Amino acid sequence: MPEHEWRQCPRCGAEFECKSGTVLLCQCQAVTLTPAQLDYIAARYDDCLCRACLAALREECDA
Repeated sequence: MPEHEWRQCPRCGAEFECKSGTVLLCQCQAVTLTPAQLDYIAARYDDCLCRACLAALREECDA
């Protein structure tokens, strides 16, 4: 059975459902990130982020 859990975004505090057991259905899949953007985010956060923060950090990385 896929593992889904509620998490709190370490950046903004929003709660979201993480579907790490079925990552293709996870909310994070809606945000396309380049390897450089992934590195930028990974250097700052150790846990999953909500979709809104992923999108905002994608823009921040490109700035």
